[in-house]
Amino acid sequence: MPFPHFTGRGPITQLEVEALRSLYTASLHLRQEYDAAFNRSLTHYRLGDIAEDNARGKAFTHHHDVLRKMASAAERYEREVGMLAWQHASAAVQLGTRVLGRLVHGQAPLGVDEVAALCDEPTLGELRTTLSTPAEILALHRDPLTREHREQSRKQLLQAVEGVFSDAAQLDDRYEPLPDDVVAGFRLTQVSPPDMDPLYEGRLEKLLSYAEGLPREISVHLEHTAGR
Repeated sequence: MPFPHFTGRGPITQLEVEALRSLYTASLHLRQEYDAAFNRSLTHYRLGDIAEDNARGKAFTHHHDVLRKMASAAERYEREVGMLAWQHASAAVQLGTRVLGRLVHGQAPLGVDEVAALCDEPTLGELRTTLSTPAEILALHRDPLTREHREQSRKQLLQAVEGVFSDAAQLDDRYEPLPDDVVAGFRLTQVSPPDMDPLYEGRLEKLLSYAEGLPREISVHLEHTAGR
């Protein structure tokens, strides 16, 4: 969906709009690039399997070797893009939810320092807190069906974040699981071991989709409160 048209006047400031747009466009680009990187990595591995069959019993296996090396390089790139996507989309969720919440509750506009801080990747605890507000509070101007859909998306993403908590707590199996308050201080991009599947796996799409919808929720709120 396109980024809504905001005037930058009235309840929402130009500073907030610029930050929201910047994270939105970055996340959207990263979503497209991650999908392409994932497919490229998968393709190289599949072609490598075929080349391996063709090279079996032969003295020269250059094609197979090249494809395996390309698959490994593509996988590293896919991971790097995925980390960038999580970093920016989680910040977009944090900022978008904060702006929407302050508009709903009639609070003062965010200052430069606060906006800048909200544009950084949140810790897992901050992301959990961000996702704790029900849709009936933040999407109060939506019709019941849309609100229910938004609430379902919120719960699914929150469940995904809780899954990251569980995985991060078990990173070092030589010790007892890490306490919840310790894991809450982690950022996903800082604790996803390079020799393991990334902790965003199976969860990134939910985060990106949720982040993409927040500017529209802000726009809907402003449309229903214009002139008040």
